[in-house]
Amino acid sequence: MVFELVQALKFKTNIPDSNLLLLVGILLQDAGGAMPPGVIEDLPETAPNFSCNIADCMRQTYLNDVMEFLADFHTLSKIKFLFTSQQNLKNGGITLGFSEDTLGGVLKGAVAQYLALEMSRGNSRDNRAVSRYLPWLNNAPSSLQQGPKEFTDCVGHMRLLSWLLMGSLTHTALMGKRGGHIGHHGATVQYHLQHPVSTVSQPVPQESSCHIADHIQVIFAGFAEQSKTSVLHMSSLFHAFTLCQLWTVYLEQIACAAAPSSESHNISMGILFEFWAKVTPCILQLVSHSKFQFSESVSLHFLSLLEALKETRSTVLAKLLPLWTPVLSSNTPLSGTLHVRLQNCRDAVPNATDQDLHASEALLKWLQQLQFKMGQIELQSSTATQFYSI
Repeated sequence: MVFELVQALKFKTNIPDSNLLLLVGILLQDAGGAMPPGVIEDLPETAPNFSCNIADCMRQTYLNDVMEFLADFHTLSKIKFLFTSQQNLKNGGITLGFSEDTLGGVLKGAVAQYLALEMSRGNSRDNRAVSRYLPWLNNAPSSLQQGPKEFTDCVGHMRLLSWLLMGSLTHTALMGKRGGHIGHHGATVQYHLQHPVSTVSQPVPQESSCHIADHIQVIFAGFAEQSKTSVLHMSSLFHAFTLCQLWTVYLEQIACAAAPSSESHNISMGILFEFWAKVTPCILQLVSHSKFQFSESVSLHFLSLLEALKETRSTVLAKLLPLWTPVLSSNTPLSGTLHVRLQNCRDAVPNATDQDLHASEALLKWLQQLQFKMGQIELQSSTATQFYSI
């Protein structure tokens, strides 16, 4: 099963989409995760109480292949091509309501959740998984003398981090939705006896926050010049702000897994505030130095960030707004529609009771929407670059 799955993920064989999703779903359940409801008809929503060892087989040999599947931004265009080919065959394709634009994102999100769980398990001692699979994360990129290749590499790193965080947060939302009993350290009593898991997986340690901020700073510093070189570079602003959204929600989820007055909660919140204290001046610099050429684009991305925190019922939105005021009150006038959207975010005050009841559902809904957007941007970038990529 593992060999067939890996061959399909490497596009060396072509199997029916329903079979591919089912294999990924079984792998994910065996690792302690779950597919979103309604994705696979033949996969029980509740995992069995025993392990079939498929996750162990994948872990021993093929994690690098899984990483390559996530990192390659041509992945979704290849899936789209295969999906279209299958739809042209008699009785081909899948019947679960997916289209050529949604199947790839769902598949990549599921694989990302699996990898997030494996890296969380591998980070139990000295963050070994991060050092092995994300060695560049420990080496802060320099914003000086950045050429097109360095800029592209930085975008690729941010895309991979975003998918990992997407997988981790999807796991958090699905486990929270199932209503496990959460203990003092976020541990949950789960149905899966072989693989007890936490509601919060941590594939990327929160101590990496400064290096993640460094990557984002490189994009903001070089966007005005590098964005003219290719379509992939033009999408870099989207990837930078997407990573900002996901990292903010990710750190808040880690903080919420601990008691509000505990030391671990305060440490996570301190790291979050430090992250934005480092990133916000770079956004301001981008707006001011580009002679407002990108001001509207930056404003739209920033509003999307605020709306993301509002949709996920974030408790840090009101706390971070004072830090973001210089960006929101930049010299570029906002249109009436953007003003209304901004005011709605400023007026958003999360209700503690409502947050406890529906936070996981709101988080999952937002993640699925963002997953679709990420998939569309990757498809567009792949289509624009496939003729001259090496």
